[in-house]
Amino acid sequence: MPVYIYDRQSKKTIEENAIKVGGLMFLYKTLTGKLLTNLVLKRRFVSKSYGRVMDGKRSLKQIPKFIEHYNIDINEIKRPISSFKSFNDFFIRELKAEVRPIDQTPEHLISPADSRLLIWDLAKAEQLPVKGYWYKLNDLVKDEQITNEFADGWCYMYRLAPSDYHRYGYIDNGKQEPVRKIKGILHSVNRIALAVTNSVMAKNYRELTILHTENFGKVVHIEVGALFVGKVVQRHNEAYTFKRGEEKGWFEFGGSTVIQLFKKNAVKPDADIIEQSLKGIETLVKINEKVGAK
Repeated sequence: MPVYIYDRQSKKTIEENAIKVGGLMFLYKTLTGKLLTNLVLKRRFVSKSYGRVMDGKRSLKQIPKFIEHYNIDINEIKRPISSFKSFNDFFIRELKAEVRPIDQTPEHLISPADSRLLIWDLAKAEQLPVKGYWYKLNDLVKDEQITNEFADGWCYMYRLAPSDYHRYGYIDNGKQEPVRKIKGILHSVNRIALAVTNSVMAKNYRELTILHTENFGKVVHIEVGALFVGKVVQRHNEAYTFKRGEEKGWFEFGGSTVIQLFKKNAVKPDADIIEQSLKGIETLVKINEKVGAK
């Protein structure tokens, strides 16, 4: 089934350009595939092994195919294509600063990543719906205090597709607490997997950081690992003082998700994103772009 997303620039709903959907259909929709996924593929060592393949020189041949399939604008990339040592080196590519300018208006909430964004009002949903499955907030954060603090707040979920820029940033000036690592397994976060896997986000490996921001108060920031993404790389795992738009870290090969929780009065989400989210449609956003306001 095609996945449709909302493009803010054209104000149109478009079909997402997916890759290897047939393989995901096999893994999540057939008996043999489900057995393979449950017994082997969702284990972290498989994703790590696949990651090592993507770190090898033989993976370089995948780069031109990837660029062509996704129509990636190579003029945005900081380094020449010939300088990359492997596919994964290309996958975590840095972009030129001018192509993702930081919205510096203090009252504006900015996106931490290039992604597809859904927003939920937590006060209206005891559980969070994500295209065919539900999970409770405490299953995700594994912390009763956080669950109680943010129970009536906002949940921003940023899904990174394989083609996206896979580095993510800080949304404001502030200080962070040490990163918490929450053990789990590695399912795909593609819609096919989400539709048939109960509480996939709550099962996936994730890293949680409490951010104390200047303009939006206490924010819960979570990186979620996905199938073939065995590694979430943080710039700073301990307490750290950060700046708006500064890089927080990156995901290695695959597609993955950043989730942010806000208290109710801390932010007002942008109306167009709320409108699409109520219809279950993700909105395309870029890192450092406005997605709400104080």
